[in-house]
Amino acid sequence: MKDSFASPAFTHLASAFTRRRQYGDRKLPPGPDGLPLLGSIVDVRTDALEMFERGRREHGDTVRYRFGPFDMVAIHRPEDIRTVLLERADDFHKSPSYTGLELVIGKGLLTSEGPFWRRQRKLMTPAFHHKRLLGFCDHMVRCSSDLADEWERLAGQRGDTLPVVDLHAQLLSLTFRIVGLTLFSTELSDKAGGMGPALAVVLEHANHLAVSMLLVPPPWLPTPRNLRFKAAMKVVDDVVMGIITERRRGHEDTGDLLSMLMAATDETGDVRMSDRELRDEVATLVLAGHETTAQALTWTFMLLSRHPEVERRVVAEIREVCGDRPPSMGDLARLEYTGRVIDEAMRLYPPAWLIERQALVDVELDGYSIPAGTLIAISPWTLHRHPSYWRNPEGFDPDRFLPEHVGTRPRYSYLPFGGGPRQCIGVNFALYEAKLVLATLLQRFSAELVPGQDHSLEAAVTLRPANGMKMWLRPRA
Repeated sequence: MKDSFASPAFTHLASAFTRRRQYGDRKLPPGPDGLPLLGSIVDVRTDALEMFERGRREHGDTVRYRFGPFDMVAIHRPEDIRTVLLERADDFHKSPSYTGLELVIGKGLLTSEGPFWRRQRKLMTPAFHHKRLLGFCDHMVRCSSDLADEWERLAGQRGDTLPVVDLHAQLLSLTFRIVGLTLFSTELSDKAGGMGPALAVVLEHANHLAVSMLLVPPPWLPTPRNLRFKAAMKVVDDVVMGIITERRRGHEDTGDLLSMLMAATDETGDVRMSDRELRDEVATLVLAGHETTAQALTWTFMLLSRHPEVERRVVAEIREVCGDRPPSMGDLARLEYTGRVIDEAMRLYPPAWLIERQALVDVELDGYSIPAGTLIAISPWTLHRHPSYWRNPEGFDPDRFLPEHVGTRPRYSYLPFGGGPRQCIGVNFALYEAKLVLATLLQRFSAELVPGQDHSLEAAVTLRPANGMKMWLRPRA
């Protein structure tokens, strides 16, 4: 355990110092000087979003940062992003910042590389086919309707006073329930009441490691933080492995994602995922599917509260398409404006706000030398606000996602789910879920921001509201 974590970290630190001495006369990208020895490490830990925005404004589309011994280049030109994510994807691997996530999700799709990643991606792709995903829509609507019923009871108890909820926490619970039913056919809160809190601890620890630049105590050191994380991971692993073992024993195909992954084989029909590989992919899907969709929906509700004219238009579309009945999978294609609202919310508040790679070879981007070993940062947060690709970039305008407008922008100027061969495998699952949840809840309630809140952002593994999102719930007539 010690060697598996400490060795890559310290090896990377040593090689970073070596590369720094070898740069010579190469034309490196411009960037902030930062502090002696530390570079911009204080800025990235204080406010990474502002650091990347300021860097693009002051230094252009290709910006070099120093973080102690590490060098990172942030790129904003779609053609360069396409090079990194698609055309030369094999020349770039995940950055060492993903080491923290690997402690949580193991060698899942998000963290694995090379032939193993290609094998896993191929095995998993059929499970995310459009027709299979449609079978999960009923779970999404039912869970959302149950939450609306809960809100209705809460509103009834308050009489003339509007109930207040932390919408962010409520949506996290909702998406956690949905992922349990679609992945395991299980109410995870019933299966193990401690799994929800344990996941919160696990994700917080992954967030902490993601922003640490590997400058943290190794996981085998018995610090209070490491001990909390270890205990929480045991809860999560016990539940996940228990479900996998139970399913193996029963040989039951329940039609959920786990059954599909257990049945998946390669072209020979002989290679299947081991229990450990299943665990890693399941952990990836639980964390990614539960966390990112909740963030996207939270920011969507916040924006609709600030733009009531957009909310009125969304509600009118839902009523026209669905009438008084709950939305269904058959309504997905017709809820066009609702989908554009979600797209625009993810433009302004992308849950996956930063994509990182590490160059395996020397490359040239935007006329600058990028030495092997350099970290590459692609920030949808700044990219989605780039004035060269977005008119009135800070404005909230869902119609910028009408087909005639989408066609005028470079493909790699909008990346809420990444791009290239490593684009998120669950993109359609997430979009179906977001659209159905939003339509179901908006059909019955309007959510209004409680004034006086601190809406600070927490940019870690995902882009979260740092202090929750308190909202009044107003039942619709």
